[in-house]
Amino acid sequence: MATIFKIKKLKPQFNQIVVTRDLYAEQRSKAGLFLGKANTIKEYQTVVSVGPNVKGIAPGDVVFINPKRYMMVEHKDGLQDKEQNVIQDQMKAQFNIPTFTVYDLPDGSSRELMIIGDNDIYFVAEGEEFETAPVVAPQDGIIRS
Repeated sequence: MATIFKIKKLKPQFNQIVVTRDLYAEQRSKAGLFLGKANTIKEYQTVVSVGPNVKGIAPGDVVFINPKRYMMVEHKDGLQDKEQNVIQDQMKAQFNIPTFTVYDLPDGSSRELMIIGDNDIYFVAEGEEFETAPVVAPQDGIIRS
C-alpha cells in the first residue's frame, strides 16, 4: 500500500530558495516567424519559500535568477572529415536545475518548483508588474538585423 503525503509547507534548508519553474510559451511574429525561447526557463521566477539563512528575500518576491550556473555542456563527436583529419564537435547545452513536482493545488493539480541557492539570484524586483511584451513586426513582415 502506497503512502500519500499532503505537503502543507515547503521549508528549504540554509541558504536555499524554492521558486516557481515558469517557462516561456511559444511566440511567433505577425509574419509567422518562430521567436525562440519556447519551453525555456524564464529569467524571473516567483519565490515560494526561503531557508532560514536567506536575507532580503521573502515568499512572493519576483527574483531574477542566473540559470547559466546550472548549465551543462555535453560534447559528442560529430561529422568526421577524413581528408583533413578533423572531427567536428557537436555541443548540446542543457540546464540541470533541481526540479520537483508538487501536488498541492486545491484542484488536485501539480506545479513544478525549482530549488536554487541565494547566490543564484541577481536581484529582487520591487513595485513592477510583468507582462509579455508584444512583438511588433514591420509592415512588410520582414525582420532585419
